[in-house]
Amino acid sequence: MRLEQLYYLCEIAKNKSISYTAELVHVSQPALSSAIHKLEAELGVKLLNRLRQGVYLTEEGKKVVKTATEILASIEQLEHDLALSKEANHNPSGSLTLYTTQQLGNTVLSEVLTDFYEKYPQISLNLKETNSLKIISNFQADNCCLSFIAISDDILKKYSKVHEKGNNFYFEKLREGKLYAVVGKDHPLTKHKHVSLEEIIKYPIIIVENGCIPYTEMLKKYGNPNILVHSDIFASSSDFITKGFCVGLASSFFIIPDTHFAYIPISDNIKVSLGLVWRENYDLDLIEQQFINFCVEAFKKK
Repeated sequence: MRLEQLYYLCEIAKNKSISYTAELVHVSQPALSSAIHKLEAELGVKLLNRLRQGVYLTEEGKKVVKTATEILASIEQLEHDLALSKEANHNPSGSLTLYTTQQLGNTVLSEVLTDFYEKYPQISLNLKETNSLKIISNFQADNCCLSFIAISDDILKKYSKVHEKGNNFYFEKLREGKLYAVVGKDHPLTKHKHVSLEEIIKYPIIIVENGCIPYTEMLKKYGNPNILVHSDIFASSSDFITKGFCVGLASSFFIIPDTHFAYIPISDNIKVSLGLVWRENYDLDLIEQQFINFCVEAFKKK
């Protein structure tokens, strides 16, 4: 039994004529008659009474047409729904709420969001700035949804294992990065192509801590660091670096070419990742899924 056979039968029942129906559905009369005969054979019942005045449904034919009409209507509705879904996938509308840090919002994420908005201008963006570590340590909170973070691999492993507390999460890694020392142009460290954390602690340090790259913990492995400034916002303390008072630390994701700073790669093997994170039992909506796919493809090209 094929759908076209049911469609032909319903059209014949409506028109009460095989020849006229054949013209309407654009098939030959013999082909239409053959399709109905095959359907009758498959069902083992006679569906049409063929009279001089036209063709009429038998009692069995009426039952088949009733069910066939419902089937065809359901399929038509399904095709309509799928067409709408396809259109939504290509032209989604609504809003995207994204948690991130101030540093990422001002650097790599701003470029991503600009490109995303150019492709999907009907989507409004709602950014919420917070601490990266706070994001993954509070995934039990209902308001903690899709987030864009930078995180050291040891912190990532630590929190991804806390399954019994309901904090388990998915992490879509977009890029791996490196750690850099940030200094003023005239700082003594600019003479080095690479610098170690052991060398860095010889100088006063500024720590911009967002929790997911444990700078203080790293430095304490090599001694007692002289932390001159401890801040949550890089911009408010950047003058300490440009004037040569102290050394800053930053991952490669936060680097902005600037005449006031010099960036020196740190030789220690510290792995940092940039990516999207969401709670394990959080149901991503269509727009969030679109944004994840967009980011994955965007970072493949970079």
